[in-house]
Amino acid sequence: PTWPVHRCRSVMGPKSKKKDPNAPTLLPEDTYLRAKKLIELTKGQMKQPKGELTQEEWCIPPGFHSTPELKETIKFWQKCAIVQHTERGMKVPSRMKTVEDPSKCAKKTYPRKEVQDLFKFIKTMNKQATKRTGQFLKQLEKKEGKETKRETLLKQVKDVDELMNEELRNARKFVERQELFEKKYMIGSKLGEQGPKKNALILIEQSDIQMAWVDETKDEIVKFINGVIEPETETFNLALFSSSAVTTWCPQFQNKADPKKGLADSIKWLNKNFTAKSCAAQAWPPDWTAALHKFIAEGVALPWRIYLCCSRSPEGKSEEILELMASLRNSTDSPAKGEPVLPINIVAFDPSIVGNEDEKAFFTEVGGPQGSFLIDTSAEDLVALDKMLKAVQVKRKQLDKLNKKLDKMEDLSERVAEDRALLQMQIALNNMLSNDLELCDWALKNEAEPPPPDI
Repeated sequence: PTWPVHRCRSVMGPKSKKKDPNAPTLLPEDTYLRAKKLIELTKGQMKQPKGELTQEEWCIPPGFHSTPELKETIKFWQKCAIVQHTERGMKVPSRMKTVEDPSKCAKKTYPRKEVQDLFKFIKTMNKQATKRTGQFLKQLEKKEGKETKRETLLKQVKDVDELMNEELRNARKFVERQELFEKKYMIGSKLGEQGPKKNALILIEQSDIQMAWVDETKDEIVKFINGVIEPETETFNLALFSSSAVTTWCPQFQNKADPKKGLADSIKWLNKNFTAKSCAAQAWPPDWTAALHKFIAEGVALPWRIYLCCSRSPEGKSEEILELMASLRNSTDSPAKGEPVLPINIVAFDPSIVGNEDEKAFFTEVGGPQGSFLIDTSAEDLVALDKMLKAVQVKRKQLDKLNKKLDKMEDLSERVAEDRALLQMQIALNNMLSNDLELCDWALKNEAEPPPPDI
């Protein structure tokens, strides 16, 4: 059988008409001149980076920036396409937003083939420039990361240094406020700076509470004996009073110059009998009444001044003691012409009574108008100061550690600023190429015929 033959017709439409390579194509004149100049200068080649990126690695090397075709345009894009009022006379390069406006964008016709070649050149160059911009950005970010770590470390150093100095200032203020290292207390005694001509009585509480300040009490008494009794007072005595007894160094006031029972023996007796162990055996409070009656009684040589070391006021017996002191002062004559009756210089050692107005009132009244009252908190103050200085020491070690770490880190602040400037210029050059690429693309896609020549 014979099969019919069918002729197939193409379903594809007619081929698009190939555009004339010599067809006149409108393109902004400044874009054309820049592109031609770039072809002439760069030959389509961009310098490949070797190590650190510098201005020589810009997509358009700095040696070409001063050419007339590029100078003003580069300046315009370097300032982020912003024209300052003082530079309002600057010739602004053509841009896409003004390309349709003949008054703002002067255009000329060029053969389509030539515009296509310019487009290809700028497209390649713009692609390379975009890649180079990324390289400059990566270089900057790497340095910025290191510099950010360094700046964070610098802030830590500053903060630790300020904290350390603040703690030192607080320690100094504490020392000044508590008079810790005052000469009058370091060399002299809190019991007083002057002694009577004779009959000075040093009365010391012996109790389980006073046990905590045995060393501080001895220190004050020894300084007082050596600094005041030795040069000023002829006779004196020491006594310990507790809840069970009153114990004296000598049965009566003793001459300080006695070769056997003099100053040295009194200190020896104090060190032997006033110890933490002997205090621990005596319950608080001590018997104040028994102590006062022992030394202020008829037929007994009256002390010209009493120097009392104790912990705090006797709990529950304060009123009784105050009444007794008032009665003794009213019924006792002055030991010598011009001398006060029973003045008492008191040093209390319990820091818990600091700021307690009742304690202050009690001891002030017991001391009398010619007496004195101080609270010795030096033991607790030294502990507090030691804690402060240890805190400073910790900060000092921390600061040294941070500084050692800082010494190993390179200061990249200047190089970061340089790299930032390099990147800004690279971006400006990249933007210039991108803008010219858009203009060339617009020219190739623009089907509008050029205006007829004037007749």
